[in-house]
Amino acid sequence: MRKALKTLWRLFVSWNIGLIGAIVVFFVFDYQFFLSFLSGTVLMVITSAYMKRKEDKIVASDLFKEEKDYIRSELKEADKKIKRMGRARFKVRSLVIWNHISRIYTASRKILDAVEQDPRRFRAAQSFFITTLDSAVTMIEKYIYLVRQPVRSQEMNEAIRNAEELLRELAASTEQELLRILSDDVFDLDVEVKLLKQALEQPKEENVLQWQRKKEEEYERIR
Repeated sequence: MRKALKTLWRLFVSWNIGLIGAIVVFFVFDYQFFLSFLSGTVLMVITSAYMKRKEDKIVASDLFKEEKDYIRSELKEADKKIKRMGRARFKVRSLVIWNHISRIYTASRKILDAVEQDPRRFRAAQSFFITTLDSAVTMIEKYIYLVRQPVRSQEMNEAIRNAEELLRELAASTEQELLRILSDDVFDLDVEVKLLKQALEQPKEENVLQWQRKKEEEYERIR
């Protein structure tokens, strides 16, 4: 929520600075619509990029040193577990199971990358790293150990089938977790797209108004 508010504030500031710049250029350069629009858009983009860069530099400034160290330690352990999962998927013979494990591996890697980029996301993903990821790696390794045995009992077959069903559910669950972690980024992109789309549509409206004024002036001269 805090990140969404910061994004809205950044866009509000950059939009107003761009608008003020466009108005100034419009009057200074004798009512040049295209030049004023271009100047305002460039100024808006530069302001937004500058503010976002400053935000990125203080990504983890609101975290205590102990919390930073703890997050760094947990991410290091998570990286090891994900690598174990990546190696384990090549030991299965079933293409379907390989696909399930690969989906879990890819989504887990992306979650780790997202948290490394912004450590504050760890608070939202903590249960995934501490509980889900650890259980997933343990289950995958035990599944592979059992499925590679030369003989099986009825109890082993049932355990293997249950594990395969759970892997399918876990793949979908991990991908949903990734989407949840990236929800703020989706919001940022959506706002940026709407802002730029609005900015690009602005000169079209101004050109129409300019064309209407010229037509009115021609009509007045004819009269």
